[in-house]
Amino acid sequence: MCGEMAGDEIAIPILLGLGLDEFSMSATSILKARSLIRKLTKADMEKLAESVLQLDTNEAVMEAVGKAVK
Repeated sequence: MCGEMAGDEIAIPILLGLGLDEFSMSATSILKARSLIRKLTKADMEKLAESVLQLDTNEAVMEAVGKAVK
């Protein structure tokens, strides 16, 4: 999946948690995505992905990911 097609880079930890592990991204997008990925373990990303599937709005997902990567 192309990283830009995934939407905001904040979606990357969720997609990795769901098992998607190959991305094609532009140089400007990869830096932000790498910093997010380094903040979470694979187990954390899997737990995050499971939890956001229960949320109803994009805002709630963004908030959950923001809390997870801080």
